[in-house]
Amino acid sequence: PHVDRLVQSCLMEVDPRGTVVRYELHDGVIHSHARMTYTDVNAIVADRDPVLRERYAPLVPLFDLMHEVFEVLQSRRHRRGSIDFDLPETEVVLSEYGDIEAIVASERNVAHRLIEEFMITANVAAATALEAKRAPVVYRVHAEPARDKLDPLREFLGSLGYSLAKGQVLKPSMFTRILEKAAATGEAELISTVILRTQAQAVYQPDNIGHFGLALVRYAHFTSPIRRYADLLVHRSLVRAYDLGDGPL
Repeated sequence: PHVDRLVQSCLMEVDPRGTVVRYELHDGVIHSHARMTYTDVNAIVADRDPVLRERYAPLVPLFDLMHEVFEVLQSRRHRRGSIDFDLPETEVVLSEYGDIEAIVASERNVAHRLIEEFMITANVAAATALEAKRAPVVYRVHAEPARDKLDPLREFLGSLGYSLAKGQVLKPSMFTRILEKAAATGEAELISTVILRTQAQAVYQPDNIGHFGLALVRYAHFTSPIRRYADLLVHRSLVRAYDLGDGPL
């Protein structure tokens, strides 16, 4: 915290329905006011922890606003039928010598989901901006499931009392409805895992076919927390297309 860092940022204005009505892309500098953890932010916005809310009192209004925007974006995501595989991820615990001590399930809390939603929204804005300039885009694409995987999936789901429509245009919302129906049952994790295994692998490519899982027409990686080369290509393309050093898009 309290250190200047160079950034390429996307500033977005979101209406109450979760639609991005305006965005700007900038080269700039950020100066953070605190180094936060997902655990602490979740405790502030979801658990309303009085001790942490007092400790970070000057920042709490910003965290609360972030949470409000997150709920608006999440509602829009749900309406468009995006598939949300809320499966536990694994975390490797290392000793001070770098040896693996344990592999445990990590919690995906509200703070994780909040940042994820903001990142997805910025990634769409970046892809949209590059398309507007007819600039090169490396899309993150996700094809719909292969047909040869759907019949075994229908058979499996049918044995548990769930149906996946056949002969219709496949939509991600079809899977979302099944996952929501299973959420309150002991079968939820099993069904999520099996449906996940039928999905195609998301890849990077210059030809846009959309992102099936996220139910998005266009999507690029502008904000990946693991700095992949594809992100850098998007950043460079934005700089060349908009000459970001001279001001907002």
